[in-house]
Amino acid sequence: MKYMMTDNPKDQDIGEILDNLRKYNLSRIELNVVIPLAIFVNDENGNTMGGISAETHGNWLKISLLWIDEKIRGQRIGSKLLKDAEEEAIKRGCKYSFVDTFSFQAKNFYIKSGYQEVFTLEEYPLTSKRHYFVKQLTVNTVEP
Repeated sequence: MKYMMTDNPKDQDIGEILDNLRKYNLSRIELNVVIPLAIFVNDENGNTMGGISAETHGNWLKISLLWIDEKIRGQRIGSKLLKDAEEEAIKRGCKYSFVDTFSFQAKNFYIKSGYQEVFTLEEYPLTSKRHYFVKQLTVNTVEP
């Protein structure tokens, strides 16, 4: 065996590790279909102004990224993206959602959106914190 350490790994090498780990994991669980989910917000010129990237896996929605350009923050666009992703996840059979964020990012946003903090990494990476949240998804009934 030959071991190589690098501070500049190739995307292809990391991708190979990720692909093989996913293949192994998915072969050992009952619901092995992971479906990507993404919603983008574009301005009138087609420039990306925000978006959410997630995936559904069994009865969980896992949110990876949620970003809104500073120029359009405060217009509830992030709330709409999150709500739309959660509604699509419910349609796909999800009951729960998971997300993490840094203390300088969107901790309060997720709390206001009904997420509950389940874990915090202190001093991550040095002076910040990394917060992990979950939410039980429910079907909203609309009254006439």
